[in-house]
Amino acid sequence: MPVRRIAVLGNHSPRQCGIATFTDDLAQALAHETPDADVLVVAMNDGRSYDYPARVQLTIEQDDLDAYAAAADALNALQIGMLSVQHEFGIFGGPSGSYLLTLLRRVRAPIVTTLHTVLERFNAEQMAVIEELAALSAKIVVMSERAVRFLVAQGVPRSKIAFIHHGAPVTDAGRDAEKARLGLAGRTLILTFGLLSPNKGIDTAIRALPDVIRDFPDTTYLVLGATHPNVRAQHGEAYREGLMRLAMDLGVASHVRFDDKFVDREELIRCLAAADVYLIPYLSREQITSGTLAYAVANGKAVVSTPFWHAEELLAEGRGILTPFHEPAALGTVLRELLGDPGRRAAMEQKARTFGEQMHWPSVAHSYAALFDVARQRRPLPPAIRLPAVTLDYVASMVDGTGIFQHAVLGIPNLTEGYTTDDNARALHLAVLAGQDPHAPAIARCTLSFLHHALNPDNGRFRNFMAYDRRWLDEDGGENAQARAVRALVAAAHGLDGMLGRTARELLRRSWPALDGLNHPRAQAIALIALAEAAEHETPEPAWTALADTYAGRLLQLYDAAATPCWPWFERYLSYSNAKLPHGLIAYGRVFGHPQAMATGLAALHWLERQQTARDGRFLPIGSERRYHAGEAQPLWDGQPIEVYATVSADLEAHRATGDAAWLAGARRALEWLLGRNALDLPLYDPETQGCRDGLHRDSLNGNQGAESTLALWLSAAEYHRAAQLSVPRVASEAVNEAVRRTM
Repeated sequence: MPVRRIAVLGNHSPRQCGIATFTDDLAQALAHETPDADVLVVAMNDGRSYDYPARVQLTIEQDDLDAYAAAADALNALQIGMLSVQHEFGIFGGPSGSYLLTLLRRVRAPIVTTLHTVLERFNAEQMAVIEELAALSAKIVVMSERAVRFLVAQGVPRSKIAFIHHGAPVTDAGRDAEKARLGLAGRTLILTFGLLSPNKGIDTAIRALPDVIRDFPDTTYLVLGATHPNVRAQHGEAYREGLMRLAMDLGVASHVRFDDKFVDREELIRCLAAADVYLIPYLSREQITSGTLAYAVANGKAVVSTPFWHAEELLAEGRGILTPFHEPAALGTVLRELLGDPGRRAAMEQKARTFGEQMHWPSVAHSYAALFDVARQRRPLPPAIRLPAVTLDYVASMVDGTGIFQHAVLGIPNLTEGYTTDDNARALHLAVLAGQDPHAPAIARCTLSFLHHALNPDNGRFRNFMAYDRRWLDEDGGENAQARAVRALVAAAHGLDGMLGRTARELLRRSWPALDGLNHPRAQAIALIALAEAAEHETPEPAWTALADTYAGRLLQLYDAAATPCWPWFERYLSYSNAKLPHGLIAYGRVFGHPQAMATGLAALHWLERQQTARDGRFLPIGSERRYHAGEAQPLWDGQPIEVYATVSADLEAHRATGDAAWLAGARRALEWLLGRNALDLPLYDPETQGCRDGLHRDSLNGNQGAESTLALWLSAAEYHRAAQLSVPRVASEAVNEAVRRTM
């Protein structure tokens, strides 16, 4: 089925820049190439006011992060079938233009992105944007073979990249007639056009003119174009005026003509038709695409250029002449030779004209339309992965007479790293959930003993880090360890029988004070989960309820202070174990009867699910390379199994609260990331050892199988299996539904 509506995003005329012209031309060419499709434009604004044509249906102020999310929602409402993005770092807000990614994550249509700048080596900030841009886009378009090589060398998959030439309008206007129209009948015309800025090298061209004019006194050098708006805003017309003074000083002012105007497409190519030589004296090699060069080649001009990247490629095989950077004498020699050899000039024009046929806009639009068809063909996901049955064999191998070891070297315990309360609490929780496993009682006994020893009698709080020689390395293990230990004891107190159950209940009774005075949001969220799970088994004491109300209130205050329309979250960043925050509110709202708290948690978790979903539908945890701040590129790699467990557990809590089977499906999707449904199609679960690898790097797995990762796998599987067995579809209360609608 053909695309019914195509959106093109970029700068747009009458904004004065090359991308604005490209976007305008591409939209018009696509409208002719796909007459059954409605082609609309989303224009980027830079704070100025522009009188856009009717095709521009949406605009985005580049520094307004929320505007990107609003534009994505508007495009979704328009039911576009394809989004064509014109990418240049500087036209979007955020670090290296990262605000654009907020829109692309949210829009539902397939995305094809054209890169107008490709560097041989992006800096770290730029590469983060490019990496996510490539992940979100079905295809990446570049306009030179060199750009293909640069991207592949920096990790962009070759299968993602398509090479399509820069488009160009053409004219059949005659040279002599157009010269006469310009008042240059009978003269030799050298032309340079484009927005004027110091990097264009016009001063080099003017310095080359005295020798040229000595041999060809009928020569005019026409510099066509307004000063770049950004240059004019900062420096006025100082650069143009300096060029005019230079021409006077060199005695060539009568041979240099400055047409200070931004010309439309038709006027531009008519001026190009008049030219005998098109000159591009750029000063920098690092230009991967040049629209003016594309125009000149497509219109069959004899081109003289400095050897910037695009020129080296486009002018190969005799389609133009390259001259060194910053060398007026060499440029003058080349121009004199070319002007003195009409036969050579004509041959060059014919080669350019023949090659340039593939650059005419109808041909380029046809290539884009064909690529859109390819981009819409989504790769089907592999069949559902069979979830392994929960087994504690590997977990038991990580446990000695003291507790479970924190880390591993590949598949054996790393004794030098010792033990933590965090991991022993997780192992106790798993032993409760996997009570039928033959290793469960021994693991529960050992980890209960560890938690008993970890509870510091001097301050009523748990220590966390223990060396292999059983020395405590801290006296207060931090807030997460307190909440996690109490939650595991809640599970053990109500899930273990006999002596183990009695021991857990006694230890829990002594541990409740460890939940007091928590200040960190994740610790408060885990405490809410523990309090809610305890309240499901026994009537909560007033102190429990008061503490739960306090922590829930603080999370809601955080949310109200930080959330925006495009970032509905508790903090202005995502870091680790993110799903614990909404999980805490959902559990609290469900058990203690607070629909608004539950609704906020559900809305935040729903947004997090979208953040953690790749374009192909796979789970995509927030990578641990760095914190992910609102408006930045998302860290895609070094995803940790702990993020899977946090998500699985939160999704299952949302399923308990609402009965919506979509949450159960979300939990399974996250769990399958560990089993191989991830960006590398590599399982972190090791069926040989029955452990779990510690993370997913850009091109490989972390081979170590530590306690946190392995426990995250088996806790996720155990909770999911139990929830799937008990799942009974039902409808959430109308109070919750209404609260969710208001929050979202």
